[in-house]
Amino acid sequence: MGRRQLLRGILIGLGLLAAMVVWVVVWLLTRSPVALLLAHPELPPIVGLAPRSAQALLVLAVPLDEVQAFWQAATPAPQRRAARQQWQKFFSPEGPGWLGSLLAGGSLDFEREVRPWLGRSTLLASLPEWGTLVALETRDAAVSQFELNLLWERQSLAGRPVQVDTYKGIQVVSSPIPGLQGFSAAVFGEQYVLLAEQSAAIRAAIDAWQLPQLSLVAQPLFQQVIQPLREAHVGWAFWQNPEAVSSDGLTLQAVGLGLGVNFRGLVAESAALWHAPAGFSLPAAEAFRPQILQHLPDKTLALISGENLASVWQSLGQIQPLNLLGLRVDPGQWLQRLQSQVALDWQRLLPERGEFAFALLPGDGDPAWLWVGKMPDESVATAGRSPYFDLDERARAQGWQVVSLATKRGTATAWAQPTTPAGETESLPSEPPPVATAGRSPHRSTHRPEIPVLAGEPLEVSGKGGSASLQAAEALPQTLPGIPLPAQVYHADRKGYSYLASSLGALETALADPPLSANRAWRKLVASLPHRNLGYGYGSLGLLLESELPDPVASAARSAKGSRWSSTRFAFATTALAVSEAPYPDRGCQITQMGKLFWEWH
Repeated sequence: MGRRQLLRGILIGLGLLAAMVVWVVVWLLTRSPVALLLAHPELPPIVGLAPRSAQALLVLAVPLDEVQAFWQAATPAPQRRAARQQWQKFFSPEGPGWLGSLLAGGSLDFEREVRPWLGRSTLLASLPEWGTLVALETRDAAVSQFELNLLWERQSLAGRPVQVDTYKGIQVVSSPIPGLQGFSAAVFGEQYVLLAEQSAAIRAAIDAWQLPQLSLVAQPLFQQVIQPLREAHVGWAFWQNPEAVSSDGLTLQAVGLGLGVNFRGLVAESAALWHAPAGFSLPAAEAFRPQILQHLPDKTLALISGENLASVWQSLGQIQPLNLLGLRVDPGQWLQRLQSQVALDWQRLLPERGEFAFALLPGDGDPAWLWVGKMPDESVATAGRSPYFDLDERARAQGWQVVSLATKRGTATAWAQPTTPAGETESLPSEPPPVATAGRSPHRSTHRPEIPVLAGEPLEVSGKGGSASLQAAEALPQTLPGIPLPAQVYHADRKGYSYLASSLGALETALADPPLSANRAWRKLVASLPHRNLGYGYGSLGLLLESELPDPVASAARSAKGSRWSSTRFAFATTALAVSEAPYPDRGCQITQMGKLFWEWH
């Protein structure tokens, strides 16, 4: 009898334990902040309110309460109080942009008057002609209507006019709010609350809902960049270029993001749609495991890597300038800036194929640039032409002087372009015939015996600023023997890879420092990205702001250098490229670029 009772007690205990385990698992999957990692929501119906003219769109498919709970759980314990304060400040009269102005001008308390009736989905759209449109799903239309009525009463008591219009049976109320160009609101369909700067935006949203062909969802560009996204856990983002496609260049037409989160940052699957002119060719590309990261220093500030440099360079030069939410981006200008600093024909200098990377390293003032590329196989390199990987010879062919110098890490070369006293490029006399470069006058090469070599003991070199290995380049003379001007490019070959740098310190850092691939912070940053891809992009928000924003804003970004916001890092990997014909009668083609982005928030 005692044995039966013992067995029964054990079974009851095991049953209770199993029930507790099941309850914990269900809670983790449905109610805890971790549930956000496992969510796979469908595109919510609220997106049907976005007019087809919307230039940018953000859709959240989860409640703000769940986003805040996850934010708190993902924040390290010592920083959670500050994170909570930042969240409260964001949704307060001190918040950013349109939201802060609305809460301040309307004397609204977000926590007491807005948050209680918020539903699951939220839409934010930018309309070029009518400004901002916000759609909020409501859990209780009566409560949300009551809070809006309180707002209109406060507006009336403040002596501000309140105008009531009816559009297709929907009451649209407008009233000026300090800090905003205008403000209108409506409760639509007992399910959504519409807010906008102009009542015309609300009317356009109502039209888009009632006539789906007027909605952004029905537009081909939206479908092409949103439908391929399969990993959205939180929501979606969309942007389309309002400018017409170019017949002689690459035009970015639209970008779609499937937004997700993990405990270290924002993860997004991306799809970008490019328009290419007729005759544009894209070499076949297969995903590979990048090895170039083993040859970049761990102090790299930004990089772009890939294969087929000739195709990438040509594509960058053809990308048309675009205005991305007020930020003008011109990749062609980046190439022009590099060519203006170093007057080399880069396309004829660098290998056309093979893995490569362009990187920025810490420097004294402006960052130093570094190029690393894999040397082609000798059988390919010497097929009916001069040695393909001999960059020094190619520099001489373009009229540059090249000298050898001994460094702590072996022999390197320094390149300089001689100039006349008037500052014009000097053509160096030489017996070999001129070597023509695309779009430039022929330059004569210089015989190797005419180039002096620096003699003496190996120098321990480093540059200014940045890492500890960049602190003693002052020991080197400003003008190297045999070169009438300071060298502009430094070159070294190591372990099957070529290195070019804008300073000797940057070159020494690339050869001496631990590789980026061994950096723990880098490994965490790219852990969410596919390891087999077509190339990486990497940088920090602060560096992007300093390089792209106008001078006054860039100065403010520099003053905030070191802050949590400016030091935010992001990494991107291209996973696939697909080419298709453009819609008739366009004779060009469309390129779909799939990728994955990780934005580290702490």
